[in-house]
Amino acid sequence: MKLIVLMSLNEYKEQIRKVFVEHNVEIYSEVEVTGHTAETIRRYGFWHSEKDLPLFSTLYFALVPKEKADEVMNDLEKKDWESDIGRPPRAFQVDVERVI
Repeated sequence: MKLIVLMSLNEYKEQIRKVFVEHNVEIYSEVEVTGHTAETIRRYGFWHSEKDLPLFSTLYFALVPKEKADEVMNDLEKKDWESDIGRPPRAFQVDVERVI
């Protein structure tokens, strides 16, 4: 078994859900999270702000067989995530030693 963990800005939510559906991932979870960065110049280009403006994100989890995890990860890797956002989704595949 593998655990897929994916972090993404909310702008990509529908695209990520579609990947799970296309690969018949029967159950996945998503949690709304608020991200922060100390580098406001990097986040906003040349526009400088002293305020901490949050990044609204979603964290996804799916526990799937290895073969399905590989399919999902390969599909995510092939996607064109480029946009004016500048922060593509990040996905992690983790071995699961034991499930109860």
